[in-house]
Amino acid sequence: MDMPAIPSAIPARTRKPRGQGASRRGEILASAKRLFLQDGIQHATMRRIAADVGVSSTALYVYFPDKTAILDAIAEAMFEALLAAYTTSQDPALPPLARFRAGLRAYIELAMARPDEYRLTFDVKSDSACGKAEAARKSFDIVHSHVADLMHAGIFTRDDPLAVAESLWACLHGVAMLLLNQPEHVETAPQRLIDTVIDAAIRGFQTAN
Repeated sequence: MDMPAIPSAIPARTRKPRGQGASRRGEILASAKRLFLQDGIQHATMRRIAADVGVSSTALYVYFPDKTAILDAIAEAMFEALLAAYTTSQDPALPPLARFRAGLRAYIELAMARPDEYRLTFDVKSDSACGKAEAARKSFDIVHSHVADLMHAGIFTRDDPLAVAESLWACLHGVAMLLLNQPEHVETAPQRLIDTVIDAAIRGFQTAN
């Protein structure tokens, strides 16, 4: 009498079924973001991230080779969102300066709406985040181009467009980080502070009427 075959052990799955890889990638990014903020990037090891997601370390490496790659992905997603927000704010019916102001405000508003991603994108001192994100370059190139256009139209004083664009970004970033990390030191209502800083920065570059 033949004995029934004993089923062999089923190997652990390291990939989700076809079409579910993006879902797993999103789970990894969400878990890593939470652990980075909760425990600090140095203490949030790949092993801990894998355990939090509920996969093996081997499975985690299928999606990301290291923590730098995870931070790059978080930064890229943040810059893509910033680029989309800036682009959406550009109503062609508005005058050029009003469109520019709307773009600057959209930047800060998105930073305030996604504080965790913004902090991780800019708080990390590494060559990842800002340096490699294609969306970051595109976002800044748009601001740089708009500054040059405003100078050409005589709305902004003739100057180095790059220096002016970087100065404006410094204002936006400074306000965003202040409101996110040290709001207890600010007595002015956030929206009033944002409007005042943007208006003051723009006035500083406008031609005299």
